[in-house]
Amino acid sequence: MKKIKLIALLLLISVVIFASCAEPDGGGDTAPDIPDIIDGGGGTVDGGDPEPEVLTHNVPDADFEGHTFTVLVSVNGELAMLNDFEAEELSGDVINDAIYRRNDIVEGKFNVQIANIAMPAADGMDRPEAQRRVRTAVAAGDNTYDAILIGGYGATSLAQGGFLMNLAELEPIDLSMPWWDQMANRDLRIMDSMFFTTGAISNVVNRATYAVLFNKQMVQDFHLPDPYELVRTGAWTYDALIEMARTVTADLTGDGTVGFDDRVGALVWDDTMMGIINSIGERSAVVNAHGEIEITLFNERTLRVFDTFMDFVLSDAALTYQREDWASVRADAMFENAQALFYMQIMELVVRLRAMEIDFGVLPSPKLDVYQPYYHSTVGAWHSGFLAVPIGQDDPFRTASIIEVMAAESVDTLLRAYYEIALVGQLIRDDESEEMLDIIFSTRVFDVGWLFEVGGWNEGIMGHLRQGTREFASMYERARRLADRQVERINDAFAGIVG
Repeated sequence: MKKIKLIALLLLISVVIFASCAEPDGGGDTAPDIPDIIDGGGGTVDGGDPEPEVLTHNVPDADFEGHTFTVLVSVNGELAMLNDFEAEELSGDVINDAIYRRNDIVEGKFNVQIANIAMPAADGMDRPEAQRRVRTAVAAGDNTYDAILIGGYGATSLAQGGFLMNLAELEPIDLSMPWWDQMANRDLRIMDSMFFTTGAISNVVNRATYAVLFNKQMVQDFHLPDPYELVRTGAWTYDALIEMARTVTADLTGDGTVGFDDRVGALVWDDTMMGIINSIGERSAVVNAHGEIEITLFNERTLRVFDTFMDFVLSDAALTYQREDWASVRADAMFENAQALFYMQIMELVVRLRAMEIDFGVLPSPKLDVYQPYYHSTVGAWHSGFLAVPIGQDDPFRTASIIEVMAAESVDTLLRAYYEIALVGQLIRDDESEEMLDIIFSTRVFDVGWLFEVGGWNEGIMGHLRQGTREFASMYERARRLADRQVERINDAFAGIVG
């Protein structure tokens, strides 16, 4: 049943994507019903419960003569660099052991050895060493790296430079299968090509997905509305979050200001500024019907959510902790000590707070208003990690075969270990939060504008939070000409790559 549930969740994503592609700006007055993904669908057994369809890959066994399949891993993480390919032996850790079992299946099927080379996404001087290595290897005809798992900024840079293969044409990879992220297919397919993607093969994007944590005891103590019910009824909006946050805010020290020693409504991370744009169904840029990147950042809805959120951020009800606490140590302590009702960050935060004694719940990012039909959960560009294949492979079929089987086998190993065991079984503390996770992971957004750093608006919008300013329109206009030229160069580059 665990594998069935995971396949059903992945299939649900496709349904949500189909619906969201036709979503108008605003419209509708309630959130959509969330389908029951526990039992899946399909035929019945002896007239009883439905028997879900379980999909499997159709890649035949092959002997690749002991080839060492090497993955270059270079992504960022709050706790440590996340490596979904490293597991030398069984250790009792659920994630490690899932990677080990997955790798063992693939190695046995193809007579290969799976290896990895791991490095930080950037050193202290922000030099992208992994990108340099891939470029150097491609230029030299060096086939050291069969595949790479690299952060979003690195993936877009390499793709635009022509260093990555088109996964949509790399057989027998089938990106339509549920172990590949269909939201990535929707958002990242440039000129009908997929140069990098994600799916069950890696949990990095899951852990980089935005969410909102809340203190359950504080909700009870202050007689606040049930956040879960607000989500279910479509009433989980920024106005609702702000009203609840203001209710609990207090200057406990009596010094006339609200800070780390007081009680606040929400702890706000600077990257949240990108998340609020995507949470209302807007993007800084999209891939349009012609397969080209198109700027979409500035409109009435993005301006409205920006103003609403900045009013909140600049009030005593919110604490933008990264101004003074880049390591989040004091912020974590505040949340654990019931000094903050909400904590806005990425799913990695759930892992970081696993030892917390008081109960917390997990919610999707709010909507702009009750007329917005769907929730949207963006993926942090800096924390993301995408699978790609460098050009110049000496045996593309071998590479694609190994990748496709590894992705398919990850459903019942790596994805199950993360979702069913680590998150739901060990870290998530109630059934309602499990329901919220299904919403979060099935409504994910990949914003090409943030990933390609169009106009520098990702840093620009975070700068408003860091500096306590709110000139969204002027920020946009100052960089618009630069952004237009940048997008033109990107589109021209991809047009040349795809021919």
